[in-house]
Amino acid sequence: MNNDSLVTMMFDNVLLQRKEYFPSYVYRLMQFANFMGASHFLDLLKITSTRQIGETLPRWAITLMTKNYGDNRLLSIIDNNLLGRYWRSFIEDDEVDQFVGQQRDKRATGRVLFNAEKVLLPFQSIKLCPECFDESVQAYGVGVWNAQHQAATSFICHKHQQILLQRPVSQFNGFEFSQSFFDKDAYVVPSITLFHRWLDFETTRIYEMGVEAHRAELKLHKDVFMESSFYSPKRCLVTSRLNSEWRKALAKYLGILFPHMKSEAERVSSNVALKASNIMSADASVHPLLYLLFKFFYLYEFRP
Repeated sequence: MNNDSLVTMMFDNVLLQRKEYFPSYVYRLMQFANFMGASHFLDLLKITSTRQIGETLPRWAITLMTKNYGDNRLLSIIDNNLLGRYWRSFIEDDEVDQFVGQQRDKRATGRVLFNAEKVLLPFQSIKLCPECFDESVQAYGVGVWNAQHQAATSFICHKHQQILLQRPVSQFNGFEFSQSFFDKDAYVVPSITLFHRWLDFETTRIYEMGVEAHRAELKLHKDVFMESSFYSPKRCLVTSRLNSEWRKALAKYLGILFPHMKSEAERVSSNVALKASNIMSADASVHPLLYLLFKFFYLYEFRP
């Protein structure tokens, strides 16, 4: 059996479910193909560069989706299996199209979709609803990870009113043959605060509003933030205070969401990619986690 036939057989026998998180689908493919070595499997799917799970739109996923599903299904899979309905309103469509084109045409690069993504990538968790997991085992014979749950600011399964179990992405070194990915006992129950619930509420709003409506709201809010803060690109007391208070708030927020990474949160909070001006800029894309944290800060803590 040649390589193309083998890949076709895998995709025909292990079907991507409508709301399944795409990286977890690749883990299921690996389970199906456990008769071959990890390097052979990754080479077969032309996955040559895998950073931590949690990247917004990784090159390997674009390549895999295009080859096996075609261009006509690409946007649907991005929306339903790679959280596109969550993050597409934070970036213009032509930027996404350009990024996808670059990732298709060139060899592996260090590009990520959002400017702040490399800095924030360690602050990610794989999330799991135990009841959704059990239902998928009954339906498909294996656990299926819900893509919508994987948003950085999702903490509750609203179907079952369950707190989502979490496991840091740092525990996964790319893709590896490991049953632990499917081991519910490896996931922990986080301590949920009102802060978590506010972020989760905002996340649900994004899904319910839809991409275009939320994109319009985002632009409006950016304008309001910029004007009401009296922000100036020149050095002034108001701008310095905004940046200083935002850095402290960001470190605090990341420490609440990722208590095992408080020292890392302190370190990255001063990174230039996370500056307030980058978040408020009308012309720039903004990482969803960064924007929602800034929105909370501006609405409830900062006083212009």
